Amino acid sequence: MTAEATCAHATRTNGICDTCGDCEHDVILNGACFYCGTTELDPRALSPKKLPDVIAPDRLVRKK
Repeated sequence: MTAEATCAHATRTNGICDTCGDCEHDVILNGACFYCGTTELDPRALSPKKLPDVIAPDRLVRKK
């Protein structure tokens, strides 16, 4: 259902390109894209909350 990630076409309906079928995966429900149905999505890459690459040492210590 999805084409290349670099779609150059301008016309889209509900996030899906009218020409090549590339999907922006804007709405994710239960691990699948609402519009195209794909389940091959990386949840960490699509998450609006960006996690740090390295956690500070003082945050790894258990609080007493």
